[in-house]
Amino acid sequence: MAKRDVWVRIRNDLVRGDTVLGVTVSDPPYAHETFKIMLKVTGHRDPLWLDSGIYDDDQGAGRERVDALADSFVDTLARGAAMPSGALIRFGSDEDDSGWALSSLG
Repeated sequence: MAKRDVWVRIRNDLVRGDTVLGVTVSDPPYAHETFKIMLKVTGHRDPLWLDSGIYDDDQGAGRERVDALADSFVDTLARGAAMPSGALIRFGSDEDDSGWALSSLG
């Protein structure tokens, strides 16, 4: 699976999909903070992170939702790599339950 034509918008950064090395979910230290999705990217010393907007509910449902978002990122990356014209992936779409929007390039 070649991801060379897949781009991922991470806040102010636009990175190539093949430079994403790992996806991790942070544990919020305080109840008023949301889970963060951390992406380790080649060429970036520190992980890039996205605010999931999901709070820890102390019953595990919040963690399950944000883990599902992280899993759906991997699926979205694979779907983008399968697109013949390439793709742009960004977080925060209301159109898709996964939270990830996939747009065709070209």
